[in-house]
Amino acid sequence: MTTKRDVLADALTGAAVLPLLFLLVACGGGSGSSNSGSPAAPPTAPTPAPTPAPPSPAPAPSGPGPAIAAEPADQTVSLGQRAFFSVSAPSATSYQWSRNGVTIAGATNASYFAPAAVAGDAESAYAVAVSDSAGTTASTSAKLHLNPNANGAPPDSFWGNIASIPAATQVMTLKFVNATNGKYPDSQVFWQIRGTSATGATINETHSLAEQSTFDSPGINSTRMYFYIAPNLAAATQGPTSYYDFIEFNLGRSNASQPWNFNGDTTRVDAFGIKLAIRLQCTDGTDLVRGEDYGTFLEDRSITFQKYLAEVPSPYQSTGTQFAPYRIVEPGTAANFQASGADAAYYDAYIDQVWAANGIDPAVVPKPTAYLKFADGSRPDLVAAVERHVAEKAGTFKSDGTLANPNFWSTQPASSFYPATPANYYAKYWHTHGIGALAYGFSYDDVGGYSSDIGCNNPQRLIVGIGW
Repeated sequence: MTTKRDVLADALTGAAVLPLLFLLVACGGGSGSSNSGSPAAPPTAPTPAPTPAPPSPAPAPSGPGPAIAAEPADQTVSLGQRAFFSVSAPSATSYQWSRNGVTIAGATNASYFAPAAVAGDAESAYAVAVSDSAGTTASTSAKLHLNPNANGAPPDSFWGNIASIPAATQVMTLKFVNATNGKYPDSQVFWQIRGTSATGATINETHSLAEQSTFDSPGINSTRMYFYIAPNLAAATQGPTSYYDFIEFNLGRSNASQPWNFNGDTTRVDAFGIKLAIRLQCTDGTDLVRGEDYGTFLEDRSITFQKYLAEVPSPYQSTGTQFAPYRIVEPGTAANFQASGADAAYYDAYIDQVWAANGIDPAVVPKPTAYLKFADGSRPDLVAAVERHVAEKAGTFKSDGTLANPNFWSTQPASSFYPATPANYYAKYWHTHGIGALAYGFSYDDVGGYSSDIGCNNPQRLIVGIGW
């Protein structure tokens, strides 16, 4: 597939002082209503209301019920996110979830997807009673924790002892943190960097975190840094049954009189392989974080896959199952979205609507083929608007596929994205679970400032959290 356009190389030819690409953003909202004043009616005797039935208590264990192979696990979410709880009891024939000891109506599956979290949900306890013909077994309780950082960022402790990170002797220090929650030792978490330095030297290093947890980086042209979780170095590969992922960045300057500039990101343009988060700190006080949110890091990989499948609609299920448990792939990689696949026409009617409503000339801007393969990258706003399902309103685009209103994206809050089918729900998921709701979910996800790009002049360090 066509991957994210290379915004990194711009740093090599940029101005002496480059502004930060984007700032962390957080969004919130609320609603309320009030009644207009009017003369009060004379008091009348109230009609007695029926006494509501008390909530049903959770079912009690009764005899030797099914064995529970995997208990529900705690979830950490930000306000507005949905916690996901699941249980594994292979012989169970029925399930009943409860919250704080009270039965949840309709929650009768092996998993429970809670409503969007509000402040009052903090520390609520969720449990499930699993039953078969022999009886019922009660699970242990799992707690819903609220992340105190509204943007989903991890606490400072996540990044380790920053004061102990050695200062760079070249340009900047890269520090790698094992965030697998004890699942894997440092000897089974690897990093690899290959590329060409600013002086033309070849860079080719691969180490486990146990061997070397920092990299004293020279200036380096646009590159990818890969991370692996593997039993040994020989198994740290990029095969279809490997656990790996990458960040991409450029560390350059236009000439020796200019400051070094870092520009980089985490990316989900191609796939999710392992959880990654980055923290950039610079001499001017810049301190930015991007990547998967803290709750995603805390949960087990199996829960991440289950949660993904619970959040995306049917056509996108294949993106989370075709290459499981190794990868969740972008839609264009999934078989059902290919030209001959069952969902090849997923976007067709919407594309026809967008072109017709805006009078876009298909001779100038050919309609994309499955899955959203545009003829070229010369219409990034159109690509992004179609991916986000905000392109159909008449007058949004000119006949040549460019925006009618250059300030269009400033009028579109992120909450308006992905409102209905068809939309890129794969990308939506990574935004929902990205720090600050920022992510790179498709090639032009930087349009409007919603991607995970970060940058600064005079960088000091980049800390990378590597999760399971």
